[in-house]
Order: sequence, then structure tokens, then C-alpha cells
Amino acid sequence: MRTTSRGTTQQSSAPYNRRVVLDFIRQHGAASRKDIVDRVSLSPQTVANITNDLEAIGLIVSRRLKVDKTRGQPPIAFELNPDAGTAIGISLEPGRASAALVNLVGDIRARSELVVDTRDRRQILAGMLELVSQLRKNSRERLWGIGVALPGPLGANELSFVGPTALEGWVDLSVLDELRDITGLPLFHSVDSVAGALGETLFGEAKSLNNFFYLHFGLGLGGALVENRMAYHGASGNATEIGHVPLVPGGRACYCGNQGCLERYVSMHSLAEAMGVDDKQVWTLPIEQLLDASGDTLFMRWCSEASERLRDAICMIENMLDPQAIVIGGSAPKRLVEHLVAQAQPLRHSVRGGLSSSGARIVLSQRQVDSSILGAAVLPIHEMLSPRLDVLQPDRRVEADLAELLGHATHR
Repeated sequence: MRTTSRGTTQQSSAPYNRRVVLDFIRQHGAASRKDIVDRVSLSPQTVANITNDLEAIGLIVSRRLKVDKTRGQPPIAFELNPDAGTAIGISLEPGRASAALVNLVGDIRARSELVVDTRDRRQILAGMLELVSQLRKNSRERLWGIGVALPGPLGANELSFVGPTALEGWVDLSVLDELRDITGLPLFHSVDSVAGALGETLFGEAKSLNNFFYLHFGLGLGGALVENRMAYHGASGNATEIGHVPLVPGGRACYCGNQGCLERYVSMHSLAEAMGVDDKQVWTLPIEQLLDASGDTLFMRWCSEASERLRDAICMIENMLDPQAIVIGGSAPKRLVEHLVAQAQPLRHSVRGGLSSSGARIVLSQRQVDSSILGAAVLPIHEMLSPRLDVLQPDRRVEADLAELLGHATHR
């Protein structure tokens, strides 16, 4: 079920209304002016003005709809223009940095990856600059900015930058300020789970979901709750840090200081520990062969335990938050996640179980390996596309860029 944001007649509402129209077109793929007027509570003249402006600056394109034998001209439908701009997404995980150039409709135009010591501030800055430089050469369209997704939790708290699944050795995020200043591009950052959730909202399996929980399965384990297509951040921006929820009484000691945390059982780091390899090597494990052969005792034992803990986590998430679905993404191999989800069946009883209209309780991202990078690239695009009431404060950088483009289009 799609939910549609409504326009507003509030003073200084033009940026918000523009986002409402863009978001409606994005959700539906193509939409006529009548479709937009009927659903977003804006007048025909306002919708006409907005679509004219957006088409003039190249953010949307129009085409005639094919209809069967109707009188007069067929209606015009508007679509997002995939060539209207790109964004660079950078995903940071301990020991590596990956990046991609992504267009306005979520297509990856180019990608790059580096092995880097993420504990070394100078090295990580140099690495990110190299990635941006490489991808910039492939961008012929307007570059809307850089998004960086990194493992949480973030900020000044006792779990920040602690443990092998976080960016150990970091004390703050000032290196991102340096990246912004050197590149001269708008920069946005987020916890990887929130970035991945936004990616699924704009371009992935959650396009039609109003409410869902995103489970980010990578070197560590994170989560994000999405309500009305916006991620819930919590009091300090670290809400739903599910990896550090203790689920096993007296379980394995966790680097956060607790015992039995979910991440100690369901993460690529926990798989590396079980297989006796370091975290860098875990990405090169022959997962397909291990699953097909079913003969490696260490691997099968880990899968059995991880799937049982995943089963517990799904029940907890559903009973606590009652989401429409749980979407699983992240950098973990998709085949591995599919296997764990299959082993977790049957799911435990919960408030989501047994509802005839509830749909799938678990949905797997189709962009699994690209989830973090795409989620990062979504951050600057989301600033432009997503309707939010705070955009009624018309002083944001992206809105200034759009206003500048509108000015140029008007004076051509």
C-alpha cells in the first residue's frame, strides 16, 4: 500500500510541494497531472507550475501515454529523468571502503572499492578522496553530493566506535568535514542501517511499504525503523541498535560490555570467528560451495545458531514494533541470508503472524551486496526527493541548488 504525502498552502511551501510532486512521480514510476492533483491536494495550476519547473531543469521528463482509441490528445505522463544527476555513495566498514556513482532512479553507473586501514584517519581520508576522484570522472551529469554510510552507533556515547564491527580508533566524524571541504560537494552521513533503509524506501523492496523494519546484515548487525517512509532516529540518533540487544542470557561477551548480544551470533564478524579467519578473509569465504556441500561442521554449526537467533530477533521486532515487513539487506552474501531465513522457519508466533492480509513477514533486498553503497548514495538524493515538513524552512543547500537551477531555466 502506497502512502502519498499531501501538499500545503503554507507560506514558503514551494520546496515542500515540489518534493511532494517528485516523490509521487517516483513512487508511481509515471504520473499525469490529473493523477497528481487527485492525490496530493494541490490545485491544478500549482501542479502545472511545479511540473513545468521540474521539466525545465531536467529533473523530470514527459511522454504521451498510449491509450486505446480516445478522442483528442493522449494525456502526458511525467517520469523522473535518470540523467538529471548523480550522487556518490561511500560505504565504510572496518578494513574497506566501497563507493558507487548512482543516478536519480537508483542505477549504479560506476563503482570502486579500496582495502584501507579505517583506524588511520589520514589513510581513510586519502582513500575516500581517491574514490570520489575516480567516480567523478564518470559523472557527466550534475553531481548532487556525497553520502557516507558507516557503522553505528555514532556520537558521544559508550558504544560509539567500540569493537571490531565499528570504526575503532575514531573519536569523532570530523574527517567527513574535511572530505566535504576538499571536494566542495554537499556531504551527508548516516548510520549504515538508516542509509540502507532509505535506499530500500526510494528504490528497493520497500517502495510500497509505509512502515517496515530494516535489518542491516554486514560485518556487524544494525537496524532501522521506518514510519511514513522516514527513519526513526531516537533521542541521540542511534535508535534500533539491534545488534547490541542481549538475547542470550549468559552468552558470549560482547565488546560493548554486555553479554549475549545479537551481533555476536548474527553477523559476518561472528562467522569469521566461527571459521577461524580474520574479518578481511570472511568476505572471500566460498559461501556458495559451503552451502552446497553442507560438509563443513564449523560453518553448519554457525548457520544453525545464527538462524535460531535470527528467529528470536524477528519475533522480538514484530512484537515490539509491529512493522508491515522486515526487510533484510546489507553486505552479507544474499545466498547466505536466504539460507539463514529458510532455516529460521517456521517463524515464532507474533502479532504479525496469522494475518491474512499482512503479506510477507520477511523480505530480502534485491540489492543485497550494493545495499550499503546505494543507501549512502541515497542520502543526498533523499534530501532532494523526500517530502519533509522541515523543508518548509527554505534555507537548505539542496533547495538552494534547485532554486538556482530554476532561475537559470527561467532566464534562458
